[in-house]
Amino acid sequence: MQEESKRTVWSTRLRKHAISGQPIRAWCALHWLTEASFHYWRKQLMPAPGRTAQLIALPFTSGHGEPMLEVETPDGYVIRLRSPAQLDWLGAVVMALR
Repeated sequence: MQEESKRTVWSTRLRKHAISGQPIRAWCALHWLTEASFHYWRKQLMPAPGRTAQLIALPFTSGHGEPMLEVETPDGYVIRLRSPAQLDWLGAVVMALR
């Protein structure tokens, strides 16, 4: 498989994993993939270093229920939103992670 084709396949796999909400180990086992390959490709497909992270303050809301929305970025950040109020600042979070 050519390098660009592998990159495309793994980009798709990483997106599908993020959507699944499953832990990496379980997802890889289900799809007959090694965790080492998963982590290798996640690292390979991350944006080049050198960009600086912008930190933003977010309101803290307690709650241990299931998230309404969970987003995992290609950089490995996981954002779990548990209340409608948190959806209001999702745009700021996404912009800060770019």
